[in-house]
Formats: sequence, C-alpha cells, structure tokens
Amino acid sequence: MLGLRNDLQRYGIERMLETVPAVRKLRSHTDSLGAVRDTAAAAADILLLSVDEIDAEAVAGLGALGADGPKVLLLVDDEEDVDLARVTSVPSAGILAVGGLTAETLYDAFARVARGEVPIPPRLARRLLEPARTAAAARPLPRLTPREHQALGLLVDGMSNRMIGRRLAISEHGAKRLVANILAKLDCPNRTMAVAIALREGLYEQGAAARRTAGPGTAERATAVVADRMAPAG
Repeated sequence: MLGLRNDLQRYGIERMLETVPAVRKLRSHTDSLGAVRDTAAAAADILLLSVDEIDAEAVAGLGALGADGPKVLLLVDDEEDVDLARVTSVPSAGILAVGGLTAETLYDAFARVARGEVPIPPRLARRLLEPARTAAAARPLPRLTPREHQALGLLVDGMSNRMIGRRLAISEHGAKRLVANILAKLDCPNRTMAVAIALREGLYEQGAAARRTAGPGTAERATAVVADRMAPAG
C-alpha cells in the first residue's frame, strides 16, 4: 500500500514496486489517511507513507490497526532536514530515503523488515543517535533484569520478537513486552537505536552470562548486524 501526495514520486515508486518480485499486489492513494484507511480492507503487509505528509489522524489510524497491522516504512525527502520529532512520533518499521530508491533497495528493505531488522539511512541514523548519546552521557545506564539482558543480546543479534520468544521459550507477546521494556529503559524510539546503545555502552558484554543460557552469539556478529542495518540499501 502506497500513500503519497506527490504525483511524480508516487508514479515513480509505483513503477519500481511493479518490478519487485515480493510485491504480489499494489494499491496506492494520493494521501496518507486514505492509504491507512484502505490498509485493513486490502490486507496489506507493507504501508509506504511520506513522513512529511502523514498527519495526526493518519497516525491515530495506524494505532487503531494495532500490532497486527502492516509494517510501516516512512519515506523521507531530505535526511538532513527531516523533522526528527515527526519521524519518531510515527510507529514505523523503517525509513527510506526517496532519493536513493530503486527496485533493489525496496526489495532489500522489505527483506530486512521481514527479518525483524530496521532499515534506515546511515546519515539519519546518526542524527537519531545523537540525542541518545547526549542523554546517555548525562545519566547512568538503566539496570536491566537478567531476562532483559538475554532479550537485548538476541535483539542485537538481529532476531525478531518471534525468534526471541522461541529462543527464550516464551510467547511472541512476552518477547514483545520484554523488547518494549528494554526500549523504555534505554529511552530509545526504535530497535536500531537500542542496539547501537547496547554496543556502545557495553551492555551487550555485560549480558554475556545471561545470554549464554539463551544460546550463542558474539559481539563481532552483533557489530556486523548493526553495520548491515545502517549501510545504504542495495
């Protein structure tokens, strides 16, 4: 599902999506709210919206769709000037720069989302991380429970909520709650920022003992996962 007011951009992205093998059906709207409202009826898996066009009513509509709704990918025109408050106010599964979009980058983004990863342009990732660096320097790191340390390690290893639940022998809902607690304690709006903070502040290493009970994982692999997430798609 695509919701985009700019006719030229919408037409170009439609043509790209038509060549992506993973896209079986495509519907588009000239506004974000129309796309959100049509998502449930169309049973869309992915919803592409412009961060500059989405409004409060559309955000509320996304909230009404709940956890079973589509994965939202936000489109940004300018990674340097985009409103970060607006970006973090929309529940999304990733961010894509319109200027670098191709059929290949779209396919890569869909694949990353399916794996539980969060595609995001590197320059925008650095901007999103900067407030977290400042906040982390100004306050002590939160105390995580042993279970949260386990979940954080698996999150760093690139696992989705479902995979974390399987590894910890808990439900997907329980894993989602653990991840939500971690994001809240680290004051992070998304998984990518939580992973970066965990690696930078040594939380990954601190949880090594707890992680061993949930299966193997290495800091090297974790660093590679973050680098891959923040690398330009395609």
